[in-house]
Amino acid sequence: MRRFTQNWQSGHLVNMASNVQRRRSWFLDNASPRQLANLSVAAAQFALKHETMRAWPVLLKVDISPACNLGCTFCIHAAAKPPGDELLDSQVLNARRMSVAEFSGLVEQARGKSAAVSLYYLGDPLVHPQLEEICDVSRSAGLNTHVSSNFSFRLSDARIRALVTSGLTHLTVCVDGMRQERYELTRVGGRVDLVLDNLDRVLRVRRELRQTYPKVEVQFIKFQHNLDELEAAAAWCRERGVDQFTDYWGNLHNYADVAPGRYRVFGPKPSRALPRCSWPHFSLQVKYDGDVIPCCYYRQTEQYRAGGDSRVVGNVLTAGLWTVWNSPEYRQLRRMVNDPTSIERDPALAGTFCHGCPTVFRTDAAEQERVADSHRWEELYTIDSRGQVARR
Repeated sequence: MRRFTQNWQSGHLVNMASNVQRRRSWFLDNASPRQLANLSVAAAQFALKHETMRAWPVLLKVDISPACNLGCTFCIHAAAKPPGDELLDSQVLNARRMSVAEFSGLVEQARGKSAAVSLYYLGDPLVHPQLEEICDVSRSAGLNTHVSSNFSFRLSDARIRALVTSGLTHLTVCVDGMRQERYELTRVGGRVDLVLDNLDRVLRVRRELRQTYPKVEVQFIKFQHNLDELEAAAAWCRERGVDQFTDYWGNLHNYADVAPGRYRVFGPKPSRALPRCSWPHFSLQVKYDGDVIPCCYYRQTEQYRAGGDSRVVGNVLTAGLWTVWNSPEYRQLRRMVNDPTSIERDPALAGTFCHGCPTVFRTDAAEQERVADSHRWEELYTIDSRGQVARR
């Protein structure tokens, strides 16, 4: 995740433009005239602050499995629990996953209209044993398919080849260092040698097959302890034909540190020319069971824990994608981001997913953040007597 200070306090739309530039090929590669038209209509409706959409979601994010093999410090899976955290009762199990049949039904609804599907949220998609089949289903429906993974798995040559030939169009691999002792400080439980070996073999197989896809992005999340490895990582990627190398500052705080209730909310931000957030007009997040939330940046700790205040807005497996996308609940979300002060006239909006989000409301959430450009790992973490990463 990008630093919350940037996303929440320094201008959501600036960051949206940056992300669109960075990931424009997700939406433009292989796009049909109808998909481009849908994107144009969505942009127009965003600019005009429509509550009811004629455009289909441009991007579907689908958490095909919420499980993960690592315990990264910033995640709901964190091995180093923050004080008073909401992660201890997280009930994320490997058995929780979307079936190929369920996924097929979802993307069939979006065929020819949506541009892309991203197969992750709070889990790592490589945990899903049928990931390659899901990629094939998505590409057959005419959607670009994106996977982001820590890639710290023991992948056989057969699975590497299956992944490259699955129809996957965009692969992001997280390489947050070149030395194990630095890498494992935040990628807890991960092995950077596995990451680099898997990535090297993906690129080698792609060259052997003379394929353009999957396009490979390496994401280097910067911390004070790995800055001196940034150039070496970039050079390693250039030598092997990585398509895109992206680096940005990481978060040292955990999702739980900026969960609702951990900061003060002072009131809605004023209305302005464009909506405060782009998500409700362009994208949606589908959980493994079909439940829908409007974005992946807020209420992460509430989604998979027992008793969590998830505030889902519908279920695409029971109601259908279009019905959820234009449901009364979704129209409320668009009203909120179009004009946050609408909550003063309609108190019912306090029950929506977006209530209290620092993109839409004035808050002191930034006081809970510890971003690596100005904080060090040692401020929040230590190595305990068992040699494991622990929260101070």
